[in-house]
Amino acid sequence: MQNIWEGLLLSLPKRPDILAIQLVASFILLVLLSGIMFLVPPMQVAVTVAAILTSLYFFTRPYLALFSIFVVRAMLDLLWWIPGDILGLNMLQLFSAAVFVLVSTQWFLDLKRMQNHPCFELFLGFVLLIIIATLRADNIVANLANIVRYTVPFVLFFMVSVHFSARESRRALIYVIGLIGVIPVAINLYHFSAGQMNQYTLHGYDRLLGGYKNLHNMALMTLFFTTIWILWMGQVRTWFATIPLIVISCAAVFTMYMSYIRTSMLGLGVFLFALIAFHRKYRLLGFAAVLGIAGILSSTEIQDRFSDVWLLFDSENLMLDKREIGSGRWGLWTMSMKEYLNLPAWDQILGPGLGQHMVLTLDFVRQFHTRKGFELDPHNDLLLLLYQIGPFGLAIYLWMQWKVIQVALKVRVLAAGERFATHLAAYVAAMTVMVFVTNVVNNSFVHRTSPGWYYWCVCGLLFAEYGQLQRAATEKEVELLPVPVTAA
Repeated sequence: MQNIWEGLLLSLPKRPDILAIQLVASFILLVLLSGIMFLVPPMQVAVTVAAILTSLYFFTRPYLALFSIFVVRAMLDLLWWIPGDILGLNMLQLFSAAVFVLVSTQWFLDLKRMQNHPCFELFLGFVLLIIIATLRADNIVANLANIVRYTVPFVLFFMVSVHFSARESRRALIYVIGLIGVIPVAINLYHFSAGQMNQYTLHGYDRLLGGYKNLHNMALMTLFFTTIWILWMGQVRTWFATIPLIVISCAAVFTMYMSYIRTSMLGLGVFLFALIAFHRKYRLLGFAAVLGIAGILSSTEIQDRFSDVWLLFDSENLMLDKREIGSGRWGLWTMSMKEYLNLPAWDQILGPGLGQHMVLTLDFVRQFHTRKGFELDPHNDLLLLLYQIGPFGLAIYLWMQWKVIQVALKVRVLAAGERFATHLAAYVAAMTVMVFVTNVVNNSFVHRTSPGWYYWCVCGLLFAEYGQLQRAATEKEVELLPVPVTAA
């Protein structure tokens, strides 16, 4: 921990002109805020101060600014109830927009460094397709949120890859995210003890919403923090440090389970199996499979929540409308795909444009929902991309995930015997498998902002690790080159 804090202190600006600008700007900011604090709710003032200070500091020390971005994002997920808005945008939307402007600007400033990134060309292709889809949108202004949602995770991915070049900084970010995750889990437990489940019922289950506004956000973010603590367990070497991580992980899994969100439960199972497989602990994998089967057989809730899977293969029940299976997902996917295949060839190739995923689901909504003006996304992040930016955009997204798997495998070879690097590689590879599976069954790590930011953040940490290992291997090769012998 001492090395971590030393790294943070060393990153503070040393140039007197930059320090002077920041001090003067901070003084002016405090003077202005002291006047408006009596006119604006205190929470809005606090969020505004954090946003402005981050903006002032971003271009001088993007490393620390990235720390603050991921910390503030986790907190704003819990502070969705902040009253008021600015220009029609709430605090979460304003924060996302501000991050979009800042990181995109910094990305261009670091363009020369970005060009060496293994995913640079893929990202340029993705951005080009986003631009085309934006121009083809029926309402560009209404789809600005989608532009931010689909591009910022990748920009953060590049930024983390470049600016977290030291292993201590990567370890520090993982620790900070892990510590921040304790807060939402504690709030979820508080809401559970306060009887929140008796106040929120959906599809026949009393659900735990916790401190979040949306059930799926709660479940997916709790799932992510749980995986971070599992990664952390691989770094510690004593039971004194391991036991608290086990306790908080169990508490997180409990609160996640009480939300009764199938996506998160499926994701946790896929992650654990993939993680064990990447570590090549096949006996443990078999033991985990036995435990998983026993858990399914002993839980009537899990059997009920996943019973729709078996209904897909039921061909004898003539009264069964399979379009209603999976809370309507099967019908939503098949009917929207039929609409997509009926589009002109040009729309199928480039995608019909941003926001068209809502249009392609209208037939399903008209038939199965009576509420007027109701819109529904396809509840499948892969279809979400296909229905807006076309098959090439979807292929680029999946290709970038495949690049993540490839880099994880390379890191395992380059860092044989190095505990942090090998565990990080296995963790990110397992996360990628889990993200792919959950994206197939729900709107998970593309449509939902926070899960997407954190997933691509850890991918960036892996690529930063890969870059350091490559540089070390190159330097070692140079040292081993034979020295030419000159003639006597």
